[in-house]
Amino acid sequence: MTPRKRSPGRQGWPDNLYPNRDGYKYRHPVTRRETFMGRDKAKAFAAAKKLNAMLMPGNDLVGRVVGARETVADAVAVFRRDDIPARGWAPKTAEVYESVIRRIEAGLGSRPVEEVTVKDCAEFIRAVTESDRARQQFRLVLGWIMTCAVQEGWIDANPVLATRRFQHERKRVRLTKEMYAAIWDRADPWLRLAMDISLVTLLRRDDVVSLKFTDVRDGALWVIPQKTEGRNLVKLKIRIGEQLGRLLAHARDSILSPYIVHRLPQKARPSNMRASTRHHHTQVLPEQLTRAFQDAREKAGIGGRHPPSFHEIRSLGGALLSEAGWQIEEVQGLMGHSSASMTEHYLEGHDTPWQDVNTGNILVR
Repeated sequence: MTPRKRSPGRQGWPDNLYPNRDGYKYRHPVTRRETFMGRDKAKAFAAAKKLNAMLMPGNDLVGRVVGARETVADAVAVFRRDDIPARGWAPKTAEVYESVIRRIEAGLGSRPVEEVTVKDCAEFIRAVTESDRARQQFRLVLGWIMTCAVQEGWIDANPVLATRRFQHERKRVRLTKEMYAAIWDRADPWLRLAMDISLVTLLRRDDVVSLKFTDVRDGALWVIPQKTEGRNLVKLKIRIGEQLGRLLAHARDSILSPYIVHRLPQKARPSNMRASTRHHHTQVLPEQLTRAFQDAREKAGIGGRHPPSFHEIRSLGGALLSEAGWQIEEVQGLMGHSSASMTEHYLEGHDTPWQDVNTGNILVR
């Protein structure tokens, strides 16, 4: 790539060196981290040239002589080819991880894997992230990639494993029955329907807006949750009880739509100008549902630093079923979880119902 033409005032400056108030700063060519280089021009220029020789991709003169060595980009290629297909990620999960992989490839791709140190990994993770949650994610993916390098015999140990483990705990406010009712009162009819269906079926946002009338047959709602599709392939046959039956009947209104949750668009757009994921003009996209829920929540005066999201309806519904006497295994089945511990995690923060238990005749006199 041809470097950007320098301004007349910076002709002759080393790459990655910039003015900083009355001094100079150096921007790391890989991590983009900036370091103050002092006010002495000669020293700053000399240091920048030395750093460029060490850090800039393509400056490995030894590698040119002894031949090409495997790089982080090569490990990424192995990870994409051999590991990703077996993981069976859902489309949205794959999209999130691909974004992380591309940033790792851009930042460390040209580095020979045998030269990547623990310090390099730690500095990169901190430089490209701003939260413990993001650092946890980048550390995980970078670790997967470098494990491929170990398994290919390119390096003996994975340097990522020695970096700090970042602890991230989701800060979420549980949605209560009172909050739900307040938001519901401020919601449009189509949003109310979406909320009620999620509360009764415990389906996620993306699954709620994807439901079609053709999914209703033989007295049940047939659903393959998108988050598990292609991995565990959970298939839910949700029996239509009294509450769900009323909701489905209410959904058949005067608007002709294949989707159970639907709305007329505020503006009619030609098909070539619609979102690529929109298959019908009455379709509600997941992000539209999120924004509408946020608007109704704000109108209801429910805020705070971590206000409950639409996803919390799923947790509330599970807690209400537990309160009504459902066993954890029954709630787990409706939620489509692979383990009871995951279901228990969803129910944390809600009141635990009292359970009737018996005593045995075991006293010895």
